[in-house]
Amino acid sequence: MKHFAYAKFLAFIPLFLLTTCTIEPPELLKVGVNQWPGYEPIVLARDLGYLPQKQVKLVELPSNTESIALLRTGRLDAAALTLDEALNVINLGTELTIVLVFDFSNGADVLMAKPSLKSLADMRHHRVGVETTGVGALLFHAALSQVKLEDDDVQVVYVPADEQEAAYMRGQVDAVVTFEPIKSRLKQHGAHVLFDSSEVPDLIVDVLAVRTDQLEKQRENIFQLVQGYAKARSYMTQYTKKSMQMMAVRLQTTSHDLKQIYQGLILPSLSENVAYFSGSPSKFERHTHKIYDFMKHQGMLQREMSLSHIQDESFVMRVNL
Repeated sequence: MKHFAYAKFLAFIPLFLLTTCTIEPPELLKVGVNQWPGYEPIVLARDLGYLPQKQVKLVELPSNTESIALLRTGRLDAAALTLDEALNVINLGTELTIVLVFDFSNGADVLMAKPSLKSLADMRHHRVGVETTGVGALLFHAALSQVKLEDDDVQVVYVPADEQEAAYMRGQVDAVVTFEPIKSRLKQHGAHVLFDSSEVPDLIVDVLAVRTDQLEKQRENIFQLVQGYAKARSYMTQYTKKSMQMMAVRLQTTSHDLKQIYQGLILPSLSENVAYFSGSPSKFERHTHKIYDFMKHQGMLQREMSLSHIQDESFVMRVNL
């Protein structure tokens, strides 16, 4: 009997190996995210255990510039970006689809300058630090338009977000286009705001952009990410104090200051996301065309592009908290 049982076991091994070898491991959705208060709810979702570890991995990066580079090479499947950044990536040949809106900037993105520069017009011939592959370029062009300055009227210095504070402190730039929490730190060093995103409503919007070639392949993982985000936003409403404490640590600020920072942002709820993506054309599509036209006018896009498949509303529609 023992020999018979052993023979049956040996016969089972090839079948077992064949079965285990043919079952492919599930895809892992790799999502780029940097330090920006509007993105923090997605990090909060991870810290609260709302994102299944075997399905979603947040890749924390210094700035959106790194997210864009990794997204284009396929080392990231999705990223938290500004809408203009997403359009730029598409323009460079990597198709993206927007599945969620994180926030609208309402004063959190700023152009800050040293005390001697009193107005936007004073920037002429001065050095302005800009993350030219990021949202900084959009706000920078909007600021120049306000006073009819051209790019050649100022000295544009490329400065990634994680180097902006140091560049200002070393005197490498006279002004810088930045955002929270860097804005608050520069303020402590004497910099003041010349222009902010509240002066250009709806221009800067942060979104979750997914590589279009991953939409079907990772549909369930993307849904888990969107649902986890929605649960974290609900948690923020129910446990505001605890949420602020958790998020402030990663942003290297205080709960009190983080509350102030969020006054410069509009974070749409799940239902507002659904409404934003609904209709034909949806409000999101109309908004996207507005930003696309602005970028084209400013020479920020190299070619004509179709926006017919810019959104996939099915993920926010499916969430049921």
